[in-house]
Amino acid sequence: MSATLDRSLDLLEALAQYPQGLSLADISRHCHIAKGTAHRLLLHLATRGYVRYDERTAMHLPTMQMPVLASRLLERMGFLDVCQPELDRLADLSGELARLVWRDGERLVYIAEAQGAGPGLRYDANLGRVAVLHTTAAGKTWLAGLAGEHVKTLVRAQHLLGDPSLGPCAIKSMSELMTELARTRRRAYGLAIDETEVGTSAVAVSITPSAIAGRTADALGCLAIVGPTARFSRVRMVELVPAMQTAAASIAQLWPIRSFCRGPEGSLTRRLTHFRTRQGAP
Repeated sequence: MSATLDRSLDLLEALAQYPQGLSLADISRHCHIAKGTAHRLLLHLATRGYVRYDERTAMHLPTMQMPVLASRLLERMGFLDVCQPELDRLADLSGELARLVWRDGERLVYIAEAQGAGPGLRYDANLGRVAVLHTTAAGKTWLAGLAGEHVKTLVRAQHLLGDPSLGPCAIKSMSELMTELARTRRRAYGLAIDETEVGTSAVAVSITPSAIAGRTADALGCLAIVGPTARFSRVRMVELVPAMQTAAASIAQLWPIRSFCRGPEGSLTRRLTHFRTRQGAP
């Protein structure tokens, strides 16, 4: 049963690459299965509406049944639901809080999360909160892709540079920030240790569409992992970066389907609008 299912999926994946259709011989070669087996599978898939046979060209073609199924799924999901498995995997891997931080105009907003830490010492979430750009790992990751004057404008607009209520290691001057952003650009991830508040550490990577990979100024947002400084060491944060970059790439690849995602929680734009309105922001 398992082998039959695997072969059927191989066959559908092969046809999805050739919308103009494939002959039985081509399918057999492409999927590494005997013609007789391929023929039986094609007949079954045809009865279920996934494949059709063109007698004029002797080609087997995929139908719209697969896109219809995908569309039904996306209609019942929001974009955040689609991204959530990546957050869940990072939370399980790290044992800490994984966050999706999204760009909303000239700011970053915490819009989704997954908690990987057990009861006890852990960092709790704060959905809807706007990131302090110069003291958070996500904020520094995003700022690292912007021009210097733009960075200064955004940071000054938050009126928090040098604020004594921030953590003991918070950056206190613009020159110090520019030095830190240069480091962030070189290593391609941001770090924050006891900066926004004492006892909290975080690491973040940029979510950038593959077509413009590397241009963090065009980043959609960031993935961050946050935990208690007492447990979440710099070494551990750096170890997690490759997995975070893989997750960020997966979310960036999902971005083109956002307009098809119409789950009950509303669109991503509506979620950001809700956060913006709740905080009295323009």
